[in-house]
Amino acid sequence: MRRDVVRTIADLLTDLRTRRGWPLREVAQRSGLSIAYLSELERGRKLPTLEALDQLAAAFDCTLAAFLRLLADRLEGPATDVRHDAEFQDLEPADRSELACYAEYLRWRRSHCGQR
Repeated sequence: MRRDVVRTIADLLTDLRTRRGWPLREVAQRSGLSIAYLSELERGRKLPTLEALDQLAAAFDCTLAAFLRLLADRLEGPATDVRHDAEFQDLEPADRSELACYAEYLRWRRSHCGQR
């Protein structure tokens, strides 16, 4: 596994958690993963399994697909980030990632709750 992938996963998890103001304990409760494991992930010392990524995506209220898109966007760099629209260009990458997660949640809510 490329080191940049491990570091990008670590940075994404840290950004998503800190943007919400959550301690590791909150992510642990929401994901079912241990605080020790989450700490290792955020420090880039462990590579999460696909199952762990799915649990983390759910903890941040987005699908695994949306979570993987956020990861892919970060790996590809700012030129291919979540949105190219002028209204989003002044946002930091972490803000665009959070916006993408929220958009995915809205799509999910619309499909499951019949809201438009």
